[in-house]
Amino acid sequence: MTLAFTVPPGVAPAWDAVVLRNGEVLAAERGGDAADAGRGGTPGLPGKPLLFDVSSLTKVLCTGTLTALLVKEGRLGLDAPAAEWLPRFREGGKERVTVRQLLAHSSGLPWWRPWFERAMADPVAGQAFLPPSERPADLAAAFARGREIVAEGLWEEPLEAEPGTRALYGDPGFLALGFLLEAAGGAPLDRLFADRVAVPLGAPDTFFVGPGRLAVGQGPCAGRRYAPTERCEHRHEQNEGTVNDDNAWAMGGVAGHAGLFSTASNVARLGQEWLLALEGRGRILDPKVAREFARRDATPGSERALSWDTPSAAGSSIGSRLGRGPLGAIGHLGYTGCSLWIDRDRKLVSVLLTNHVFPGGRRPAEILALRQAFHDAVAKAVG
Repeated sequence: MTLAFTVPPGVAPAWDAVVLRNGEVLAAERGGDAADAGRGGTPGLPGKPLLFDVSSLTKVLCTGTLTALLVKEGRLGLDAPAAEWLPRFREGGKERVTVRQLLAHSSGLPWWRPWFERAMADPVAGQAFLPPSERPADLAAAFARGREIVAEGLWEEPLEAEPGTRALYGDPGFLALGFLLEAAGGAPLDRLFADRVAVPLGAPDTFFVGPGRLAVGQGPCAGRRYAPTERCEHRHEQNEGTVNDDNAWAMGGVAGHAGLFSTASNVARLGQEWLLALEGRGRILDPKVAREFARRDATPGSERALSWDTPSAAGSSIGSRLGRGPLGAIGHLGYTGCSLWIDRDRKLVSVLLTNHVFPGGRRPAEILALRQAFHDAVAKAVG
């Protein structure tokens, strides 16, 4: 089935869309050629698809999913203080912040802080921000130091509001969750995601481009094509095959709020697992936990669930028709131009990945209009 929507010139130089209904592919379309729009493109392997930096989809695909798995196993409690696993999180008045509040963006933390700037000024971590021709061949030490610096900034950061009194979307809470998952799960975040999520669900094209792969070009990153994102003045390069987010870059490309690369088909597969779990048929997710994560949070004024977003009353990226049934919808957006929405009543998983920020940065009104047109086209196709 062909979806009747148009991608205006310049809004999405490359895009990849997949829609599943009842687990079957209803539509799979792609357009543009961003691999030739950046540095001339990286040589790709035959049959290897173009990979997109899915930015904040990392929050639901990796961090939210892993948290749900550890809750299912009794290794995490949603209403337990995060400081039980992160002792330094007690600083700055954060000792009462719970795992649930981090997931719901109601912890009282700020929406963002440029901790990467501290890494840039550090003699070791700053090597990752040198022009590419001046960087060491192996950046492992720089990224390890950068991770320490970003973590230190997080530990020191005071709350802006009392936990549970406001909902403010942001990255610091999911940075904290990334560290928490490593402490509770006993392994680095990228390994936890690969072993507990990507491999069991058959999503080989979804992974973090971490320090080891950057240094030696090994693993599933080798020979891949990546959609370029922004021109980064901090790194003196066009971001292509490296995470667009600067805090995540300072940490080596692996963080709880950003860092995953994927394809639309893989994102749809992970979204389908959440839909199945909500129906009591998940392969790795527990239905009771999934339903708790999909319930809109009780924080005053919040339209968010646990890690997930829900459709706003007006102007939602899900468009004017989807997600309006009794069960509603859950979804999430990514800064680079990506989106995932799950309409529970229609049993739809709709994925649109783009590199909207290439080459000139984000234009909110334009990417919102494209997302709405795409989802309205999906609604029209299914009737």
